[in-house]
Amino acid sequence: MAEQAGARTEPASARRKAEARRKGQVPFSRDLSMALVLMAALGVLSLTSEATIQALLRILREWWSMAADPRSWSAATAEMLQAAMLKMGSDSLIILLPVLACVLVMATGATVAQTGLLWKQDAFGFDLSRISPIAGLQRLCSLRAVVELAKAGLKVVVVAVAGYLAIRTDVESLPLWVQRGVDHLLGATGWLLLSVSLWVGLALTALAVADYGYQRFEWSRNLRMTRQEVKDETRESEGDPLVRSRIKTLQRQMARQRMMAAVPQADVVVTNPTHIAVALRYDQRAMKAPVVVAKGAELLAERIKEVAREHGIMIVEQPMVARSLYKLVRIGQEIPADLYRAVAEILALVYRAKGLRVGTT
Repeated sequence: MAEQAGARTEPASARRKAEARRKGQVPFSRDLSMALVLMAALGVLSLTSEATIQALLRILREWWSMAADPRSWSAATAEMLQAAMLKMGSDSLIILLPVLACVLVMATGATVAQTGLLWKQDAFGFDLSRISPIAGLQRLCSLRAVVELAKAGLKVVVVAVAGYLAIRTDVESLPLWVQRGVDHLLGATGWLLLSVSLWVGLALTALAVADYGYQRFEWSRNLRMTRQEVKDETRESEGDPLVRSRIKTLQRQMARQRMMAAVPQADVVVTNPTHIAVALRYDQRAMKAPVVVAKGAELLAERIKEVAREHGIMIVEQPMVARSLYKLVRIGQEIPADLYRAVAEILALVYRAKGLRVGTT
């Protein structure tokens, strides 16, 4: 029984998830981010591949022509070589800038899509467990380490299979590429690398999606709660059940006191005749319809009738009307239109009785 009580079988509450998020504990797959970045870069390269390859070839031709010219080397200085390298690097960077921008946007978007706008509270804190040898050995021997090792092996297999599928049709023609010149060799090599990268990227993306599902499952499993933790959290958020019960009891007592204080302002009390009592008040100048100011059953009904007698309020026995008012109308609410006629007859009886008293005095 003790083991069952301490077992984490309950799903994490919203409060526990929010606390974990504040600590930076969110489901996150680095593989998914890397796969999306790779696919985004390959997408931009495939759309701009021809122009990019031609521009890079132009830069390489200029560099090779300068390197092959003996006169350029004889007159070259360190400043000239530095300027040439900087120009080559800046031109290449400008050509690759769309790809780099896409990679940056996708990397940010992939992270935000998984974690949201996250700010870890203890991001700048120092945790001794991170450099503890014992903690390091525990992480190495944990189930998570085994899963990560299996994932790494699976990635190697997937990359190898995807690479083979991408180049299997071009293997026989690879030796012929060398005989067709440098331009053809570079262009064919670029397309082959792009094809291999697309195959590998698609395979890694499929693995990354599965990895993200596993990360969410692992995150939910680690945040599970014991039944005692659920009870403690409920007590902290909603208060102790005994205290809440006491508060509700006091609230009912206060509401009953306010209700009994309104009985002396009633015009009539309708009864059932012993089980139910409903006190009605009607002011023609301020009210559209009579209002129930108090109602009760059994002992409370007897108390309402007792207060009514003490203040000279007329008590009328009308079982059907009393039951309807008790069931349908809340305290402080006007009576429904269906009961207008019946209540009007009762009030008319009360007013006539009051008139007779006034006439006889």
